[in-house]
Amino acid sequence: MRISTLLIALTFVSGLFSCKSEKEPTKKVDFDIEIDSRERAAKANIRGLFLVNDSIGWASGSGGTFLRMVNGETWISDTVSGYTHLDFRDVHSFDANTALLMAAGNEGRVLRTEDGGTSWTEVYTRLDSGIFLDGMDFHDNVGYCYGDPIDGSFVLIRSEDHGKTWQDIPSEMQPMAFPNEAGFAASGTGIVVNGRDVWIATGGDTSRILWWNADQSSWFESGSILSQGTGCGVFSLCYSDATKLILVGGCYLDSTRVVGNSAIIDYSDYDSENEHKWSYTTRFELESPPRGYRSCVAAANSKAYLVTCGRTGVEYSLDEGLNWIPLSDEGYYTCALADSTGWLMGKRGKMAKLSWNSTQK
Repeated sequence: MRISTLLIALTFVSGLFSCKSEKEPTKKVDFDIEIDSRERAAKANIRGLFLVNDSIGWASGSGGTFLRMVNGETWISDTVSGYTHLDFRDVHSFDANTALLMAAGNEGRVLRTEDGGTSWTEVYTRLDSGIFLDGMDFHDNVGYCYGDPIDGSFVLIRSEDHGKTWQDIPSEMQPMAFPNEAGFAASGTGIVVNGRDVWIATGGDTSRILWWNADQSSWFESGSILSQGTGCGVFSLCYSDATKLILVGGCYLDSTRVVGNSAIIDYSDYDSENEHKWSYTTRFELESPPRGYRSCVAAANSKAYLVTCGRTGVEYSLDEGLNWIPLSDEGYYTCALADSTGWLMGKRGKMAKLSWNSTQK
């Protein structure tokens, strides 16, 4: 599959945000956010986390573990019988009863429940050598799941029925990989699906963002953005608004390294009739980057607030990732936000609840 390199326009921060500041007067926002450590509901390492809303959430982790919340406060943990040897690195949910679990490792499996986790059905299986699934995401009923390269191309599968069935993307449509390039399953958030757009994060000797629109015949790449090398790259991404992607990562072998651990991609210059153009801001222009390697980034449903987490702490941002404000020195693997609350989870079931409120003056 041919991958086209996008024409990149490197834009300084002042230029990237100038249009908004010229049209709208600056408004002061009083923002309060609290982090509340909670009693662990499981002893597993939790890396998958998804919130349907402030009340309903699902999480997943090692030892075939999954967790479910239906009241906005209490998580109930269980394991999937027959699958306790698997590490469920990602979870996606549609409601309190329907969810998907994705296993990372040498068994590529996706499981689905429609009864709140009482029973599970295996809906995708791939066991050939080299399989390692990294993450999945959905937009309404359509979802994609990606994995590390096999025979030179990233694994990519697609569902059009809320994950009931999955189909392999034809090999000629799968994105090609460079040597020693792969994805990361640190939190299952290295893929974003929005409408007919699919965004995939990579790392290793090559660190980039791959973009595919279902209406196009080719994949497009961003070029190198974050740190590259063994254990380095883009680990997580999310939308901050309709045309901006927030990236975090760095090098997990050097958890305190700030260089190349975050970026903002603005693709508002995309021109479907001419060249594909992105402008992007790297960490060299970010005023206050996260304080080290980060494995997950998440946006509140309003897109007004962002949270990122990793081994060395937690930060939040009120300006689309330009400035990251320290919130905690505690380490977590994954995070997810809803309307007014969010959750952080990590090693051996460690968890905390986030809550916030804001007033605009």
